[in-house]
Amino acid sequence: MKRVIVYSILFLIGVSFFISISGCGGKVTSDQEEFAVGNWIHERNRAYILLVMNPKGEWKSTVKIADVTSKIVSSKGTAKGTWHIEEGQMIFTVSESDIEDVWEKTATTFYDIVALDEMTMELKSESGRTVVWRKTNTQKAAESEVDLAVNVPMGPVAVNLNKNRSNDKDRYLCLNMSLVLKELMPDQEIPLIHPKAREAAIIFLSSLVFNDVKDFEDIKKQSKKLVDVLNPYMEGFIKEITIEHIIVATEIDKVDEFFIEHTLIEEPVPGEEKKEEGKEEAKEK
Repeated sequence: MKRVIVYSILFLIGVSFFISISGCGGKVTSDQEEFAVGNWIHERNRAYILLVMNPKGEWKSTVKIADVTSKIVSSKGTAKGTWHIEEGQMIFTVSESDIEDVWEKTATTFYDIVALDEMTMELKSESGRTVVWRKTNTQKAAESEVDLAVNVPMGPVAVNLNKNRSNDKDRYLCLNMSLVLKELMPDQEIPLIHPKAREAAIIFLSSLVFNDVKDFEDIKKQSKKLVDVLNPYMEGFIKEITIEHIIVATEIDKVDEFFIEHTLIEEPVPGEEKKEEGKEEAKEK
């Protein structure tokens, strides 16, 4: 009877030990998976391999080619698939790829996890080559995108259109537009809108006549010209200009209504938040 009791106690101790070990192992895997989620970059000469891993076990990747000034000039291609961690290995399965020199289509690749924390991921391939990735930000990649293009809102603008004849009636061009910038390097700061850029836009738009903006195709042509006008003030970063809303009004009241409508929902321009914070800190001092 005593032997039975002793064996039972030893059995329970063994089970408890096994559970505790299993629990610890599970925690490590859980932490690794949490660290893996995010936006990663691996540099190879002037090529930058971008990798976005989300908590759903999905990943997207693209290759960007930079010039000597480190400004992105082209995209080589994209790939996507699924990922998971198992027994100390990071396993990538490729579902789609047009960059097969980086991600071979339909392949499943196993990497030993050499190191993985909040900012660094070192993976060793089956050939013995170690690849080091660094996280570009601490944002969870649940809804992250590989595309690094940025939209910078300019806010509502209204001008009195030029006239072909002095007796033509007044017309007001009102539009809400955004600057679509060229792709930036990860962690590269968004260039601020130069104070004279808005003034240059107003001068250009007010030089137009009604026939220049009477339909959608005409507006597209003028927006392309406006890119050339504004790019000297934005270090050549503007790729295109998007028009969110536009009206041509004949009454000044309509202009006021346009400004009220679009100012209420206007978001701060990137970079302006820092200026406002600096002003508040200066006031406190």
